[in-house]
Amino acid sequence: MAKQMWGGRFKKEMHPALKCFSYSLETDKELFDAEIRVNEAYAKMLGRVGLITVAESKSILTGLKAVAKAFQDQDLATYADRYEDVHTLIQMELEKKAGAVAKKIHTGRSRNDLVITSTRIYLREKIAVIWHEVKVLQKALVNAAEKAGDILIPGMTHLRKAQPVLLAHHLLAYVEMLAEDNARLADSMKRVNILPLGSAALAGSALPLNQKFLAKELGFSGIAKNSMAAVSDRGSLAEFLSVLSILWAHLSRLSEDFILWNSEAFGYVELDDAFATGSSLMPQKKNPDVFELVRGRAGVIFGYLQAILTVQKGLPLSYNRDLQEDKPGVFDAVKKTATALELLALAVGSATWHKKAILRSLDDDSLFATDILEYLVRKKVPFSEAHQLVGATVRSAIESEKRLREWTVQEWQKFSPKFGADIHDLFDAKESVRGKKTIGSTHPARVKQSIAEWKKVL
Repeated sequence: MAKQMWGGRFKKEMHPALKCFSYSLETDKELFDAEIRVNEAYAKMLGRVGLITVAESKSILTGLKAVAKAFQDQDLATYADRYEDVHTLIQMELEKKAGAVAKKIHTGRSRNDLVITSTRIYLREKIAVIWHEVKVLQKALVNAAEKAGDILIPGMTHLRKAQPVLLAHHLLAYVEMLAEDNARLADSMKRVNILPLGSAALAGSALPLNQKFLAKELGFSGIAKNSMAAVSDRGSLAEFLSVLSILWAHLSRLSEDFILWNSEAFGYVELDDAFATGSSLMPQKKNPDVFELVRGRAGVIFGYLQAILTVQKGLPLSYNRDLQEDKPGVFDAVKKTATALELLALAVGSATWHKKAILRSLDDDSLFATDILEYLVRKKVPFSEAHQLVGATVRSAIESEKRLREWTVQEWQKFSPKFGADIHDLFDAKESVRGKKTIGSTHPARVKQSIAEWKKVL
């Protein structure tokens, strides 16, 4: 017979179909370790406030250690047909280990405040793991940027060539984005690290529970100020998935860049064999599956955010069983995120660059149109007028099928007398990036400084 933590009110057993539909151990088994910690702190607290004796508290703690040890290497999903959820499994197994005294562990609390407390502990730990993995990816990108050295690529807008930039500068753009992602993760911890325990089912408890002790024992920085909000709101989980969604948007964009660079149309990058796959039909294929899977799974993470928002949007206060659906997406998002970050760091770190292909891509006069524009501006031509002039030269070059760099000074001066012999010096990608002056630009000195700063920070 399946075990549960309620039933006195009922004459009939739960229908097997409802059990299958509502039991959640297969999902909330992820909370096992966190819940053991919560129970240990709770047993200590009950003993301190006199709701149980010190001896009873010690017996429960001994029993909890035995339960934790017994299930340490087991797949709890195999118990899914026997126990309603992870709370029930621990409660019933504790009763086997510690005897009747174990029934006192649930004194003054509900599964409502217990589950969200365990979830917050789980989330707190996983935020730290993901934060670390983001740092690892940042390091891989910084190292890749340093190895790229003075390699230049066409920077793009609208997927069309725009201006020359250092490859390192492009890679460091993602380091900056990931830094913001980690800042958001760290900030979300403020909302996560609040203790809900003591809120009971919704109204709090009439028993003398010492929440300050629990908060200190479990490492929470504060205590929930409203019991109804504490047990029924999942804003912190939605915020976490929101932060992960932004992170995954960045991971997807990084992946798309590598997918494009790896294509024959670009040919910039060669992926290590360990991070590519082949085709079951076409022997020549070497596919960037790591990056494609990241790009695809970003949509899954976005879906989890939408799901948790939709689950909550129409719920009246306080707790409703709908909230059981808050955890599957969070647990899967955590696993997918940690794995993706690890793989991306390895794939980026092992990639090599095809310098000849990259050099060929720079052989395009249109890349220097902005340099020509700024050349005229420095010669006191009004910006909008200079913009029109350069646009006209580009159109003329396309129509005449003659490259701009091949024009004579006289041909240039047909468009403006401001053009001189020095116009030919502009068709140099290295000089183009060296000409940048602004903070955060692709100037080699600034990029080198940025790499040094990131290496120090990371």
